[in-house]
Amino acid sequence: MARLCLTALMLFWARLSWATVSPDTSYLFYRPLDYGSMSMVTPWNVVLNGSFDVLQLDGQDRRLGALAYANGATNVWHNIIRPGRAIDRLGFWKWVRTEVLPLDFTREGGQWLPNYQLHLIGGGMHYRLLKEWFHAHGVDAPGVWSAGTIAVYHVLNEVVENNAYRGANTDPIADLLLFDIAGPLLFSIDDVATFFARDLQMSDWSHIPVITLPEGRLGNNGLYYAMKWTLPGQDRWSLFYLMGMSNMAGASLKVDSEHSITMAVGARGRRLVDVDPTIHLKTLELVPTGGVFWDRNNSLLASLTASGQADQTIIAHVYPGLVRIGPLQPAFYASWGSSGSVGVGMALRATPGFGWRNR
Repeated sequence: MARLCLTALMLFWARLSWATVSPDTSYLFYRPLDYGSMSMVTPWNVVLNGSFDVLQLDGQDRRLGALAYANGATNVWHNIIRPGRAIDRLGFWKWVRTEVLPLDFTREGGQWLPNYQLHLIGGGMHYRLLKEWFHAHGVDAPGVWSAGTIAVYHVLNEVVENNAYRGANTDPIADLLLFDIAGPLLFSIDDVATFFARDLQMSDWSHIPVITLPEGRLGNNGLYYAMKWTLPGQDRWSLFYLMGMSNMAGASLKVDSEHSITMAVGARGRRLVDVDPTIHLKTLELVPTGGVFWDRNNSLLASLTASGQADQTIIAHVYPGLVRIGPLQPAFYASWGSSGSVGVGMALRATPGFGWRNR
């Protein structure tokens, strides 16, 4: 039933993408562009990229039909309706220190970092962005539709991360009951949203998700957020930060009135490592990463990244605006992994993409 409902929602969202868009200059995050990563912003891409974000790590089974959705949903539900049981297993102050407040800076205790980056700031930004998207596409009650889309993505994200595990799990408690609620509330404050949109130029630079043959795997998914802060007294140079499963910092140079080239380095998650398997507490093994990015008006046109990950060591993206096939402007991705994996894919704005992976 859940898969049927999700399919129906995706068909509805796809139909909306072809609707006439009425641009509004008051929008902070959504711009109805026909090029770059902004042209690929749709509710289903947010759901595919965010819900299955963990599958981009090494050691994950990318076959969408192989995930234990029912078990994951049941276990997440049992933990959030009785949060005290799971928190007691971990310890209340340890839960606060490692998942709620930024007080533990060890690798084993830094679960708060993705909570702030992806759930609070990222989730809040996407709530505001999708609210503007639904409004631009003529949908009544755009805030309700945006909140519903974000709820689907956040709940499914916890279900996928939980997967076949049964037992105490504090992660969905912090995410679903605190940060996933606080994010939309925070970005409903105009001054906060304006700061991230104008001062930090926050943009959606997410990957291009595709369903790959022959086994129905999800390829190349991942939510990513780019931010630029223009240096005082400078018109061309900005400090740059990318956050997601990869976190990179660098510099961005504006080469003309619209286009910028960015270079950045940092660390990305390679695989999940158990910290305490009795409560499903995990952390990320980090490896070096770096990338080169080309954007037009903060809408990503192309990127090339490399990291120490085995499954996707090198990833190349080409977004709409660079290649035209008749009336279509498709997006492409290609990846190569040191483990021997190879993937390619193509996507259009109105439909989820399709591709091929050898494993």
